[in-house]
Amino acid sequence: MITDSDLHFVHTGNHGVPLVWIIDGQCLYDLPLYPVDADMFMNNDYVVDVSESYPDHDGITVAFYRDGALIEELQTSEYFGSILLSNPLILNLLDYEGGISVVSPYATFDGERFHSFEPGNV
Repeated sequence: MITDSDLHFVHTGNHGVPLVWIIDGQCLYDLPLYPVDADMFMNNDYVVDVSESYPDHDGITVAFYRDGALIEELQTSEYFGSILLSNPLILNLLDYEGGISVVSPYATFDGERFHSFEPGNV
């Protein structure tokens, strides 16, 4: 079991993997991760809400599965957990022009590139 604080990336000379979670073209969450953590998000078959098994957690607990086997469980916020359970598009920001400047939720993705905008100018 891991929590949001376990996902905290610290740059120590090794490069992280900056991911973004997108639903309906809207960038909702972005986070730099260690490669092993990025793999959990990018290479799973499905995510399941297992919050009922953790009634003391004030948020959502999700389980990641690959090939029918549990990869990991993550205790996270209601916001991020809801995104994870909504089958978002997850992209590596380094793979796209303009990706490195994405700050969620102030960016959109049109299927090819990212478009950033100023808060209040939606």
